[in-house]
Order: sequence, then structure tokens, then C-alpha cells
Amino acid sequence: MTPRTSVLSVGILALVVVIGHLTLFPKIADLDGFYHIGHAFAYAEGSMFNTSMPWATQSIIADQGADLWWGFHVALMPFTLIGNVDWAIRVAAIALTASLALCFLWILGRHGVTGAGWWTALFLIAVPDVFFRHLMLRPHILSVAASLALLSFMTRGRWRLVFMASALIAWLHLGVFWMAPAVAIAYGLVRLGEALFGLKPGRESVSPSVAISASFLGTVAGWLLRPHPIEAGVLANVQILRLFAQKATEAPLLFAADLFPMPFLELVSTSWFFLTAWLIVAIGTLTYLGRDKLSNIPREERTLLLTTLVISLAFALIATLSARGAIEQWVAFGALALPVFWTHVVYVYHRRSVRRFVLLALSLHLGWGAWRHSLNVKHAAFEPDTMESAARFLADNSEPGQVVFHTRLDNFGPLFAFNRDNLYIGGMDPIFQFVHEPRFYWEYFYVSSDINVESTCDAFPCSRGNMTDMYTVLRDHFAARWVVVEPSRNPRFSLYLSNDERYRLAHESPSEAVFEVVGALSAAPAFDSILGPRRIN
Repeated sequence: MTPRTSVLSVGILALVVVIGHLTLFPKIADLDGFYHIGHAFAYAEGSMFNTSMPWATQSIIADQGADLWWGFHVALMPFTLIGNVDWAIRVAAIALTASLALCFLWILGRHGVTGAGWWTALFLIAVPDVFFRHLMLRPHILSVAASLALLSFMTRGRWRLVFMASALIAWLHLGVFWMAPAVAIAYGLVRLGEALFGLKPGRESVSPSVAISASFLGTVAGWLLRPHPIEAGVLANVQILRLFAQKATEAPLLFAADLFPMPFLELVSTSWFFLTAWLIVAIGTLTYLGRDKLSNIPREERTLLLTTLVISLAFALIATLSARGAIEQWVAFGALALPVFWTHVVYVYHRRSVRRFVLLALSLHLGWGAWRHSLNVKHAAFEPDTMESAARFLADNSEPGQVVFHTRLDNFGPLFAFNRDNLYIGGMDPIFQFVHEPRFYWEYFYVSSDINVESTCDAFPCSRGNMTDMYTVLRDHFAARWVVVEPSRNPRFSLYLSNDERYRLAHESPSEAVFEVVGALSAAPAFDSILGPRRIN
């Protein structure tokens, strides 16, 4: 790219990124962002090498004392200098979206794609639901960027770059350690297929054996370059193997929506524009491959195109058969295939003949996409003061170390971000709470689902377990001194607390209520002496 086109491209991307976040303001795209920024605040207040997590009392994360997302939380520490929780989330989220966009732009530039800025903008907005997820404060954004760069380094780069990108992926989020080896294996399979077709490899491409070796070694390095790597490895095993083993039992574990398959018709209705373009590129590539016309494009870009299609197809299958969260990787790798195909495969006169049709389809997509995005902002985004009122009250009126029982798993992030004086139940994935103690998880499940309120049971189904009075469960099983409940989400449990004299309404706001468990233990004395006060003013 020339300096002029580079400036134009960056300007286009800046406009898309800023507009996306402005349409979200003042809301926060996802509650996980509260947890991640809260953990960054905890490191900034103490030590980034102290990965203990006593705040999640009913979680194997607290048992192991490790942090799966350690690299990501360390990377977020500079944003804690802002001081304000919601603004720290906003600024960090903008930085993540911009980093993904610039990485995609840079990859297109190094592979000779014309109009890289426009293609990158199209990648961001191609699927409205994915664009909304790119506005979140989650590690997947950086993991996707690093994975795309990793593939680019394999097709046009050096083994050292493959090693470093693989290490970065595992360092940011150990739960996706498999990504780098998976990309390398896909790359190796494509290179094997090219050899069978008699297609010569690119001179600047890394050999498959070296790419696979470098990706595995880089993954190990990213795993070891963190505190308590063995314990973090245990958590990764729980998040992946134990999770999918438990999913196979079909027991209701309060799974996040990302872990459910996406019906094909839903995929079509939410991604029709991108799905159509992706299918055209995939069919066109196979057609050109059968006619032996791919030998006319640069060898490195040929390998890149074929590998992106293989990887995107794999993630499309994962999204529709197992976990819809894989739609992000499907879009990312598929979007990388589009400009490579357009630039290096499609003849110039063919481009001219379809340009008007593409512009018309894009115009329709922009109108529909804006409407779809507005629905996401309205119904899926969260207020920046979610749980803040309850968290501030507890920070001011409870003793450090007292346990707060919250009725929903997603309450943990905001409570933790606004108040680290208290301890809570469990956060992050429900599988961590289940593995810690299945009996207590099921007791929590029935309360959270607003099924059982006066008493709850410790197994699924209830007929296989024991029923216990709710007060005993809260006081003895969860050691809770306080209960935070959202009446709109748990109306039966809220009514139970209000009508039972063993609980005292201590604080009430428009969205949540705080009850004190009368007669419960005062505090966990070791908490304040070990970690000190963690309050954010």
C-alpha cells in the first residue's frame, strides 16, 4: 500500500470502530468485561504474579489458584489507570477492536490485497452478531487476531514468527491453546494436498513439519510463561475436556449460549450476506482448482486461500453442531479468504461484471445490519452500573471477607469489579463450580433457575438427592452472610427472602436487592490479612 492508501485505510477502520462503540454507548456489550477488568484491577492493586482467586468461593479456580486468562488480564492492567470501571472497559474494548482491525489490515497488506481497508471494514461488519461480539472486552478478540497472523506467518514468513504467534495465543488464554496446533495441522494438510495435485510450495512458506513443530513449541512456551502453569493446565482441562464430557450427559449446567449449537436456519438468517459470499468463494476455488487455474496465482497466497477455507469450514461445522461461539472464527478465516480470492484469482473483467451486483447486495446488507445491530444493543447489551449499587452498599456496610450469595453466575463479574472486599460464589464458566463440588452446584442451580426457593436439592434430578432447607443451604453450605437477588430474574426467590424473618432487607435499588442472612457467620478473617482491602471508589 502507498502512504496515501494506508492513511485512507486506517481512517476507514477508525470510523467503523468508533461508530460501532458509539452506537453501544453508554452500555457495555457483555458482563464478562466486568470480570476481566476487575481481575486486571486486582493485579494492579496487588501483584500480577499472585493469581489466587479467593473471591470465587465455589469454584475450582479458587482451589487451583491459577488464572486461565492471565496474559489477557496483564495486558489490561494499563487501562486500570483510568480508575473508573465502566470507562476502563470502554477504552480497553475500543483498543481490542482496533487491534483486531489493524491486524487484519496488516495481513491483507503483506499478501498484496488491493483495497485492504475496505475489505477489513467489510470483515468487521459482515455479520452483525459477530460485529457486536467484536465490541466486547473478551480475550477471543486478540486470540482471533493472533490466529490469523499465525496462518499468515506460515504461508509467508519464518518459523520464529510462527513460534511467537503460537506462544501469544496460549499466553493470552490457555483455554484456546489448541488453536495454534489446529491451524498448523490444517496448514500441513493443505500443503499435503497441494503436493498431491503437483502444486509447488511457495518459496517464503514455512515447511509443514517446521510449522507444526514451531506451533507446538510456541504453545508450550505460552503455557509455561505464566504463574502456576500446572494448575492453569488443570483448569484448561476442566474448561475443555470436562466441559464437553458433561455436555454429553445433557445435564442442565446453565451453559452460556456460546456452548449450544447454532441451528443452520439461524446461521442463514443472521449471516446470509457473508454466508453467500463465502460459499461463492469456496465453490469458485474448487472450480479453479479442478481446472488447474490456481497455479497462476502466487504460491503463498494459494496456500493461504485454501487453508483459510479449510479452517473456516471446520469452524462452521463446530458452530452448527456443537458450540455457536465458533462463528467468530468461521467469519474471521472466511473473511480472509474473500479478498485473497478477489485479488489473486478472479479475473479483472469478471470483477467489473459483478461489481454493481456486489454494491447492491452490500447496500441491502448495511441497512439490515444496522437494524440487527440496534437490536443487539437494545436487548443484549448491559447498563454500565449493573450491580454497582449492591456492590457499593456491601463495600460500605459489610466486613471484608464476608460471603455474598448471588443468584446468577453473571452477577459475579460486576460485583467483583466494583467491590473486592467481599467474597462471592462462583464466576466464569459453570463447569468450574460444578467440578468444585457437584452437590453444591445443583443446590445453586435450582435457586438460580428460580425452581426451588424454600428448600433445594443436591442432585439432578431432585429424586436422586437430598432436600435441604434454603436457610441452612445459604448459611452452612455457602457460608453466605449476604444475598444479592434481581427480583425481575428471580421473582420467587426474591419473594421468599422478603417473607421469611430469617432474612433482613438491607438495601434495594431499581434492579437488585440485598438481604442479610440473620445469624450467619460474621466473616472470613483470613481474607483481609492476606489480600488487604480491594475497594474501588
